[in-house]
Amino acid sequence: MSAPDTLTLASLRTTEFAPGQLGVLGDPIAHSLSPAMHNAAIAILLPTNPRLAGVRYHRLHITAEELPAALALLHAKGFAGVNLTVPHKIQALSIAESLSPEARRAESVNTLVRTATGWTGHTTDGQGFLEALRERSGRTTKGRPVILLGSGGAARAVAAACLADGCTSLHLHNRDTAKAAALASVLADARVHSAGLTEIKASPDAVIVNCTTLGLKPSDASPFPAALLAPGQFIFDTTYGSEASRLLKDAHERGITCCDGRSMLRWQGALAFRLWNGMLPPEAPMRAALGETAP
Repeated sequence: MSAPDTLTLASLRTTEFAPGQLGVLGDPIAHSLSPAMHNAAIAILLPTNPRLAGVRYHRLHITAEELPAALALLHAKGFAGVNLTVPHKIQALSIAESLSPEARRAESVNTLVRTATGWTGHTTDGQGFLEALRERSGRTTKGRPVILLGSGGAARAVAAACLADGCTSLHLHNRDTAKAAALASVLADARVHSAGLTEIKASPDAVIVNCTTLGLKPSDASPFPAALLAPGQFIFDTTYGSEASRLLKDAHERGITCCDGRSMLRWQGALAFRLWNGMLPPEAPMRAALGETAP
């Protein structure tokens, strides 16, 4: 069931839009704070950027089976660009007519930019993660070991960004060990190792990144063993919800520096906004819309 303010493929077919609309496609999508974040930024920019008049950022509940039809329809209706979240980031690789170097390297797309004949696929997840990590910890992953949980679209982008940034090692862990091994193979870097979620060995100075969906619901278990948490680590949970995830609660209880995914959401969104509009949006209204506290 979609929320009243959420478009579906059926409602998209019967709705007319002013040119230049934006949006986010996912399944599920009701939890997404992207519309509030982007619309808050557009409202602040509008007085000095009249070309944004009538532009809104929409929430679209689109299933994997509906994605090709939805993207064709959005293009026909004049959308300027969209973001993609679970489960669309990998499928979009085969739908975009061209890919940025970052999207090609990560084999993941989270941002589509309109062209005359289709869409160009980009990923802002990796750089958004690095900018958020720098903001929250004062450093990126350069010279640090990274433990990455998950192997979906966001994990692919974060992994590629960490390697390009100069991490010393990258340990990939997934419940499905074959998926972790497949991602390691794609990354093709001697610093990368893969294993299951039950085989984690954590160094005391590691950046630990949760890119699984465990944490979207308050009842979710932590994907990382609490016994392996140690001072000196930084815990980055890319999920966000109405309350802290079990992973973040475990970190707080042990006095370990951590953050949820709101800062990464803001940064990847800001970088996507720049691709669509040629400028970074203002930070303050986006923070406020996300309920995000300053570092």
